[in-house]
Amino acid sequence: MSQDRPSSFYFKGVRFDNAVNLKALELVDSFEVRDDDVFISCYIKSGTTWTQQIVSLVCAEGDISEASKVLLQVRTPWLESLQASGGRLGVGEGVPRPILLKSAPSPRLMSTHLPYHLLPQQVRDGKGKIIYCARNVKDVVVSWHNMRRMMQHMTCGTWEENFQDFITPDLAFYGFWWDVIPEYWRHKDDGNLLFIKFEDLKRDLRGHVVKIANFLGKTLSDQRIDQVVANCTFSAMKENPATNYSRNPKLQKIFGKAEGSELEFVRKGEVGDWKNWFSAEENKILEAIHKEKMAGTDLTFEYE
Repeated sequence: MSQDRPSSFYFKGVRFDNAVNLKALELVDSFEVRDDDVFISCYIKSGTTWTQQIVSLVCAEGDISEASKVLLQVRTPWLESLQASGGRLGVGEGVPRPILLKSAPSPRLMSTHLPYHLLPQQVRDGKGKIIYCARNVKDVVVSWHNMRRMMQHMTCGTWEENFQDFITPDLAFYGFWWDVIPEYWRHKDDGNLLFIKFEDLKRDLRGHVVKIANFLGKTLSDQRIDQVVANCTFSAMKENPATNYSRNPKLQKIFGKAEGSELEFVRKGEVGDWKNWFSAEENKILEAIHKEKMAGTDLTFEYE
């Protein structure tokens, strides 16, 4: 990474890493939404890749096994990034995706990590559809720490430093978890938003494939549903270079394994891995924040 390239920046009070493009962010609010647009939205490390895979295969025409081989960022481009040159996904020189998406054929599937209030105005007004996947905050902290260890364009502190960043509103990337998730939850009953949880996907993948298909108005045969499920298991996605970027030769410079470890972009996909990382004091601190910030909301999560 160039020494004069900042590792993070702020936009409308939200901190982003430099995989996000400022010009793209500036174009998002006025982005023209189509009725059949689908926005796959998740907080960082909360099931984005999984939800992208499910939605793209639910919407796929033809051979699902072939569709699954297409790079996920081609099937569901990241709205607030660049289509960069030289194979550097989201980092470097290129064209902001909102510009490229103007001429993309329908239906357009897009992924995003934006807080609800930074989504395109038209989708907030009810046009298009949003599928939002949330994950228990403890596992999010761990997964984000390991992502920072792996990403070549990001600075990474120790576990303790990254934990402190996460629980500090001004330092948290992509918004403060306890602001972002309740904001989406408040819109759970909007007609164009489906709110799902990572832990529920783990427990009932097939049921959620059906739920997502129904939300998108897709009628799938039992055989088709089985095919989608087979391509969306953790083991299938870990072995697939189109979803596990660490195994994609074109993307290994960005998503390569951390030196001396077996760390990969698709890592564990477990519920409860936080127990292997949190000290008793860190758990106490986070639970106190969680209790205070989630007071007044009926949103709950499973932690194991």
